Amino acid sequence: MQFFGYPRPDGGVGARNYVAIIPSVGCVNNLCTHLERLIRGTKAIRHDQGCLHPPADTVQVTRTLINLGRNPNVGGALVVGLGCEMAKAEEIYEGIKASGKPVDMVVVHKIGGMIDTLAAASRILVDMVGQVSAVQREPFGLDKLVFGTKCGSSDTTSGLSSNLVAGEVCRLMTANGGRFIQGEICDIMGGEYALKKLCVDPEQGEKLVDCVRDLYMRGYHVGADTRGCQMTAGNVAGGLTTLVEKALGANAKGGNQPIQATLDYGQLLPEKPGRYIMNFPGHGFENLTGSAAGGAIVHLFTTGRGAPNGHPIMPTVKLCGNAKTMRTMREHIDLDVSSVIEETESIEAAGERLYRFAVDVANGKLTKCEILNFEGMEILINGPVM
Repeated sequence: MQFFGYPRPDGGVGARNYVAIIPSVGCVNNLCTHLERLIRGTKAIRHDQGCLHPPADTVQVTRTLINLGRNPNVGGALVVGLGCEMAKAEEIYEGIKASGKPVDMVVVHKIGGMIDTLAAASRILVDMVGQVSAVQREPFGLDKLVFGTKCGSSDTTSGLSSNLVAGEVCRLMTANGGRFIQGEICDIMGGEYALKKLCVDPEQGEKLVDCVRDLYMRGYHVGADTRGCQMTAGNVAGGLTTLVEKALGANAKGGNQPIQATLDYGQLLPEKPGRYIMNFPGHGFENLTGSAAGGAIVHLFTTGRGAPNGHPIMPTVKLCGNAKTMRTMREHIDLDVSSVIEETESIEAAGERLYRFAVDVANGKLTKCEILNFEGMEILINGPVM
């Protein structure tokens, strides 16, 4: 198999070719929405962060926005700032510019109001879309693929089918030199020591366990026991019974492949091929954003009961092993792997089928999330909003 993608100046290869409109702060979301509606070929990556955070969260928001702009699915970017926020538009602009992509910036306070900023930004975007849309797909090896994975609205079928199938894709990807991001620290809880054993570097294994411990302590300090509250009502209704049961099923999304490193939220992946763990949560909007900021160009989203959401700049493949869900939520599911539970298809065969499907998506096939415009994002913060 070959992958036909969009080459980028920094060596990355994209599955999509968007011009991203990146607000430095949620205050300019509406302006970004107007621009996206007006200018074809753009994607506004709206979020509600960027101001009144502790310094560590401002750093995390800034890093995440820079790395979203550096994602290979983004061919060019326009940073939109208000002018008084903590996440500086200038810093985000310079961070994306270092990738060699076309990038520009507008700041509302400097230009003077929404209408004039809209006019200035529109002119910039018309020229940038013209430039970026001229980039053509080229053939590349599968080593250029970067996939992420998560599970959502999980049930008993997730750990017995779709998560195992995603794990087979992880094996196939890493065997071909690709990179694979797995996270959901809340779902790892109860199974973190099994993953620690798979870390090629003991220090990275300790960091993985520390991520789980940190999540527990953050809950503790606000009077919550995360061990008891992270099993959702939907998980329980779907037949999951214990934290460890859920964790072992969630861990299966990476199979038994060695773990190269444990990454901070929104951190760019190292160039080394293999499987990585990222410190992102189970909540889909912050989760998918962390994966995209890490550099994933396609995301494999396993679901038992039918989670519908995707991400604006990263096509999200939904796979499901629950035959009932395939009847009730078919318009949201890209791939049916209920055949694994029905024992009419092996995990290996279903994994090969998913891998080929995901490569097709990387080559341009639209996912159900993209077709339905069922997309959204948010950026994880850990501290209080002041």
